[in-house]
Amino acid sequence: MAAERMCVACRERQERDDLIRLVLDPAGRVVVDYRGRLPGRGAWVHPTKACVQKLEAKPGMLNRPLRAKLTEVELTEPLTQQVLAGLMDGLSMAAAGGALVGGHDALCTALRHREIIAVAVANDASDRTLESLRGEAGQDVVFAEVPLDRGTLGGQTGHGSRAAVGATRDGAAIHLVRQLRRLRNLG
Repeated sequence: MAAERMCVACRERQERDDLIRLVLDPAGRVVVDYRGRLPGRGAWVHPTKACVQKLEAKPGMLNRPLRAKLTEVELTEPLTQQVLAGLMDGLSMAAAGGALVGGHDALCTALRHREIIAVAVANDASDRTLESLRGEAGQDVVFAEVPLDRGTLGGQTGHGSRAAVGATRDGAAIHLVRQLRRLRNLG
């Protein structure tokens, strides 16, 4: 079982991999420790819009865990940038590991057979495509619009233009699925 941590914003306990670590840099500013490896005292937060906004509104919640006197903290933008970098890595790893399904017909078939656990949708995908994919998916499939156009999404996965790609249950897609959940939860 993975180590559990408590979110400083909502006080809920969850596995470490489901939270994001925050630390102070040498100048005393709060930074996102996305990989959880930077030195120093850390505080953990859910990568959700609600928890991040709560910390931005009440930075004093970080005073005790970080042993600091904070009056201001900016987390939304740096956290979003970290998630996007993780998303790009996740797309590449899943594609290299053969854990992605692309192409509308192939993706619909895989969704119908419950082989897909998450779908990354390009920001310029048509409403018709999105509606079609959602119609094939079960309720437990993570859908996330990614800030990539079809050409960039396809290029990142080693293919031509892709309106959407689906992540299979294969281990090579674990990182990608985590990033898609985080991106969706950040709103």
